[in-house]
Amino acid sequence: MKNCPNGHAVPDSAVFCTTCGARLAAAPPPAGQPAAPQYVHTDSYQSEPPGQPYQQPPYQQAPPYQQPPYQQPPYGGQQGLPLTGFRGTIRSPGTVIVLTIFTCGIYGLIWLYSISKEINAVLGYEATKPHYSLIGILCFIFTYLLWSQVDNAMVEIDRKRGIHTENKFLTWIILSILLGIGIFIMEYDVQSRLNALYEGRF
Repeated sequence: MKNCPNGHAVPDSAVFCTTCGARLAAAPPPAGQPAAPQYVHTDSYQSEPPGQPYQQPPYQQAPPYQQPPYQQPPYGGQQGLPLTGFRGTIRSPGTVIVLTIFTCGIYGLIWLYSISKEINAVLGYEATKPHYSLIGILCFIFTYLLWSQVDNAMVEIDRKRGIHTENKFLTWIILSILLGIGIFIMEYDVQSRLNALYEGRF
């Protein structure tokens, strides 16, 4: 039997005191046997002097990744641009039709040239070719091409205003061929929608 540091009797084979839990001193090796090597755990990362508690270096976290603000590419190139806020001339659709009839279509060409330039100013890019109205005097195909451009441009303007409209070019052409009133329907529809835009109405 042997005693622990606090004086309690413990068996010879015990490592800790069975009464108080104190660690017992290692028994000296028998005569003629070398002492068992004692391994001391060392931390390769420890840089403090012996006897000082090891302090783990602070965790160096990389700065958080900041994604650049997403910029949506313009839809359809220049078509993604907002309306410019341009306000053209407000005209009475009925007056436009009457003047076109009494001038044998001359005022209709002037009107078409004017609203084509206004539409381009509203969109901020050249969506129509105003000079097609002048070339249309020699070849009416250019007049129809300008009608198609005006129709597409008006649909684009309405879309930017949050209004869903359909293309009406084919309707204008059919009414022109069958009844000869397609130009008047086109003038009334386009001028009415432009007036609503200029006056801030739907």
